Amino acid sequence: MMVRFPSTTAATLVLAGVLALSGCSILPGGSDSGGSGAAGHTLKSTDWVAAASSKVSAGGTLRLAADAIPSNFNPQQTDGSMSQASTILAPTTGSAIRVTSDGGWRVDRDYATSVKVTSKSPLTISVHLNKRAVWQNGAHITSKDMVAFWRAQNGSNADYKVSSTAGYEDISTVKTEGTYAYSVIFKKTSGEWPLYVYPRLPAEVSSDPKAFNSAFRKKAIPSNGPFNVSSIDAKTGTVTETPNPGWWGAAPRLTKIVWRIATPDVQAKAFAANELDAVAVQPGTYQTVKGHGSLQAASGLEWTQLTLNEARGPLKDVNVRRAVAHAIDRTQIADQAAGEVGVKGTTLGSFVYVPGQRGYHDSSSSIAYDLKESARLLGKAGYAKNAHGLMVRKGKTLTLTMPVPADTPTNSERAVAVKNDLRKIGIVVNFRTVPADSFFNSYVISLNFDIVTFTWRGSAFPVAATEPLFFPVDSGQNFTGLRDDGLDPAWDKANAAVNDGKRHALVQAIDSRLLKEAPIVPIAVTPITVAVRNGVLNYGASQFEQSDWTRVGFTPKKK
Repeated sequence: MMVRFPSTTAATLVLAGVLALSGCSILPGGSDSGGSGAAGHTLKSTDWVAAASSKVSAGGTLRLAADAIPSNFNPQQTDGSMSQASTILAPTTGSAIRVTSDGGWRVDRDYATSVKVTSKSPLTISVHLNKRAVWQNGAHITSKDMVAFWRAQNGSNADYKVSSTAGYEDISTVKTEGTYAYSVIFKKTSGEWPLYVYPRLPAEVSSDPKAFNSAFRKKAIPSNGPFNVSSIDAKTGTVTETPNPGWWGAAPRLTKIVWRIATPDVQAKAFAANELDAVAVQPGTYQTVKGHGSLQAASGLEWTQLTLNEARGPLKDVNVRRAVAHAIDRTQIADQAAGEVGVKGTTLGSFVYVPGQRGYHDSSSSIAYDLKESARLLGKAGYAKNAHGLMVRKGKTLTLTMPVPADTPTNSERAVAVKNDLRKIGIVVNFRTVPADSFFNSYVISLNFDIVTFTWRGSAFPVAATEPLFFPVDSGQNFTGLRDDGLDPAWDKANAAVNDGKRHALVQAIDSRLLKEAPIVPIAVTPITVAVRNGVLNYGASQFEQSDWTRVGFTPKKK
């Protein structure tokens, strides 16, 4: 797999701006707005106010916000992937695959009449396009677009600065079967094939590396959705979208969408002043937006965790790692973080799936909070408490070094909670406050730590993206030092499972194996919390479900 660093597929590595890795994303502090409901309880996957299109007022401007103008409005290009381009362009883009509220998928018939598995050996996906679907210039979306897009994305031409070749490099060919039909034939079976079977760009862009890389620094990629980007004003920090006159589906209810660029604190103040209709809520902005609309909370994708470096020191012993896992009061940490945005927290029991997602199973009983078990395991590892209550072996106190990025309050709060929990069983944690801009490169990636905490991000198709966190040991995202060659066939089987039930069972087995090794202690998921102006319909907090932008709008005013 060719991965550019920084780069992204399912997610983004964020630190003092946006950097990215392929696969899951990692955030140093995380937007630790909490978990997803009380322990054993899950928030809704979608929490917006839903209404039929006929119940949505015709007209109106929806005012939204983003943190920065993208340096490239092509989300497939490296610079574009490291921005909010996909978020801003969501009303202008569509695909044959629409993700459902539980992380599954269905065919979006605005773009394809059918998407089917026609062979499992080799895995072959037959796609029949909607003949009415067109790009912004009126050109029909055809099989040639898919062929060109695959060639641009598969790594065969290094001139394309793609964020990642993942998935596309596993396709052996795209066979055209007429103007509006094609088959995608995989040389490596993947249960996450729905990500890779529809073109996101027209052939005229995908066939030209220069256009792919540089043509969209100041303008948006061609629309194939219900809205077009009508203007981008970098000076005022405004992106305006209006209905696409060539759109073939149901007419959108809104007459305009305006994205305003501002920092999160300014966004919150603008929402409170009735200048925005929805903003993401963070611990530092909750009090500002509270009471000025409705707070929507959906089960999240980001998950906090504690990584244990088993390549050095005391943590080479699995008994010490398991003792650390049992000593972490994950429920308390989850509730403390979630309370900052007004919701209750929950712990996480899987490395691959999150609560609310199809296939999620809580396998974390093997690391349940249990100080007695923690002490027993430390005794098994040869440690005993001294007169000061510290764990000592051969005269040496059990001490772990933990780098903490400066100016990241949520990370610091979580680190303090971990330190206090481990002190209860006699383990000393020494903090090392480090510059935020060198936290990952100088400490996490170089394995210059004993324990460390940050936030990963999951996705609707998480198996292939999660594997590099644990295998192989030299993966660019494996910060655990874990060497377990037995994981290789386990991941291969899970990635290759086309049947959902079989894949979920294989993932559960991987989770159980990893939790016994304890290279990472999963702590909590972060709910997606959004402050939404009263009267906004079909838009807001959602874990997986994508807004149908033809139905987004406002409650009709009473006459």
